[in-house]
Amino acid sequence: MDNFTAILESMPSLENLIKSQSGSLVLASHPDKPLLVPCLVLLPFLLFSLIRLGTTSPVALTHHRDPATIRLYNPRTGKVKSADLMDYIKKKCPSLSDPARAFFRPTLWMISGHLQTAYAAYRDFDETYVINYDRELLSTPDGGTVSIDWAPSLVKMPADDTPTLVLLHGLTGGSHEAYIRALVDTMTRDHGYRCVVFNARACANTELTSAQLYCGSWTEDLRMVVKHIRKTLPEAKLMSVGFSLGANILMNYMGEEGDNCEFLGAMSVGNPFDLMGTCLAIERGFLGRYIYSPAMGGNLRRIFFKHAKMFENSDVVDLEAVKRSVTIRDFDEQVTRRVFKYRTVHEYYRMASSSQRILDIKRPFLCLNALDDPVAVSECLPVDEIRENPFGLLATTSRGGHLGWFEGFWSQERWCTRPLAEFCIAMFEADNRPVSLTPSMKPAQSNESNESHATGVMVRKQGSDGATTTPVRHLDVELEQQRQPPQPRKSTHDSYNPGELQKSMAWSRKTFWATIVPLVVYYLMKRR
Repeated sequence: MDNFTAILESMPSLENLIKSQSGSLVLASHPDKPLLVPCLVLLPFLLFSLIRLGTTSPVALTHHRDPATIRLYNPRTGKVKSADLMDYIKKKCPSLSDPARAFFRPTLWMISGHLQTAYAAYRDFDETYVINYDRELLSTPDGGTVSIDWAPSLVKMPADDTPTLVLLHGLTGGSHEAYIRALVDTMTRDHGYRCVVFNARACANTELTSAQLYCGSWTEDLRMVVKHIRKTLPEAKLMSVGFSLGANILMNYMGEEGDNCEFLGAMSVGNPFDLMGTCLAIERGFLGRYIYSPAMGGNLRRIFFKHAKMFENSDVVDLEAVKRSVTIRDFDEQVTRRVFKYRTVHEYYRMASSSQRILDIKRPFLCLNALDDPVAVSECLPVDEIRENPFGLLATTSRGGHLGWFEGFWSQERWCTRPLAEFCIAMFEADNRPVSLTPSMKPAQSNESNESHATGVMVRKQGSDGATTTPVRHLDVELEQQRQPPQPRKSTHDSYNPGELQKSMAWSRKTFWATIVPLVVYYLMKRR
């Protein structure tokens, strides 16, 4: 110890080395400095490791204390057994539950939710996910048009019992979006499943043929599309995933359908859940008020005026007022709430919020959100509702932005594609028999004591009142007429190339220590 102390005392101080003209030569040649040089060399690597540790975002899971059960079919023995839903998901989805894999590590230069969100809007990944769709156009009873894009096409993969994933895009998006193509590429090429992307009215180059767009509460078009897919693929098991506003529509649909839902399960990604709360939260911040809200409002205006001829003789929408709209609230006030006959824009936001239908969903569902999402803000997550639904699972990461979750330094990929694919495959593989050979498409009985056990499924009490009651909007077309099976209007078998279209969280404790430790080390070395 005395020799070690003598060596340290013989070393020039860091202050003297900095002041000395030959300080660098001393550092390079002094023989009695066993600690200083290695520390200076290793300090950048230490700082990098601490920053990476501080920005790693583990997956946090929230679910019911007594989850529902799921039926598992063994094709080798032909036997069926029941298993705890959450135990099954955790076993089949390591990206959500395995401590060694259940974390998101963002790209080092995109640790902010704002940067993740901006990059998601900027980068289209055209060279990475090349999907050739086969487009089919469907007419709605009111004369509107929606499109569905098949991958692979029905020519390459004729109708059979291949499990099929139905995808819903975000606000003004479509099948060309990178987050859509990334999941389609994984499910079709890597796992051999079929995908169908539902493009809403006027989106993804779908011609608007009626004086109605789409909104967060309008589920009739989705209901029509699901019936058409079921008619086309009568033996295929169906799953669905929605992104952003599409996730809100999907959760509304799942809650409205209840036990009669055609989907085995669903996945919600970047869902705003509470449109009123989300709007207020966005307008509360500087970036939200002057960047996000005007950007979303601008996208809506561009789609609207691309098809403005459908509204020229309308006594509902004032085109000049729409031109003056700036934010998404302005557009919803001038167009959305008027077309869908809501009395105020706030009434639309409240009644369109999918958070009030979470308790009515009777199929396994996964909700994936980032807590630093500047659009689908964390304060609006329906945590209590998911805790009370035995079919629900909420997975959150502290970072990721809005539909971002980019990882990798030089080349980026979306982390969220992995847990989504794992969850979807787990639902498909639970019982891989065709629909006609599956005794019941209804979920297994829940362990909830306050639910009906007479039929072996969870049912909603008849005549119950409350926020989950489906609101009735008296549109020009009766809802019952809208529920009729659609008639294919036009089908094209030409390849559709999507390339032709185009409040952050505070630092965590780990990030805090990653900042403080280097400063303390530097201070101690300077004093020495």
